[in-house]
Parts: sequence; C-alpha cells; structure tokens
Amino acid sequence: MIERDFKLLLNANALKNIQVHYAIMSHGYMVVANGDHLETAKRETREFKTLDAAAKFLFKVGVADFAVKLRTSC
Repeated sequence: MIERDFKLLLNANALKNIQVHYAIMSHGYMVVANGDHLETAKRETREFKTLDAAAKFLFKVGVADFAVKLRTSC
C-alpha cells in the first residue's frame, strides 16, 4: 500500500494492526499495516534505516500505537 492509501485508511480508522518489522535483507525497518507493507510511489517497499526513523514517520502521520517485531520467524 502506498503512503497516500495508508493515510486515507488511517483517517477512516480502517487500520487495526500497525507494526514495524526488521527487514533482514536490507538491514533496515519497514512499516506493515493490516498485513500489507508500506510502499513508495514506484511500488517498492519503503525502508527506514533506523527504528527511530520509522517511528518518526508514524508519529508524523498520526500513529501513536504500533508494535515492533525484530524477528519475523520462529
């Protein structure tokens, strides 16, 4: 989902589960909302270099409650 769709769903209170996952391959973080990862306008996964950068983005768009998953497999 692109950032514009993310903001629209957020304003409509349609996002129930927002998480920040550690992306092993890129050594960064990605935002996952309702199972879909956040994408750029070019449909590439939006990656954040630090957890702080991902949190700052979420706070900027109005998300104050989210989970962090550092390991995606058991």
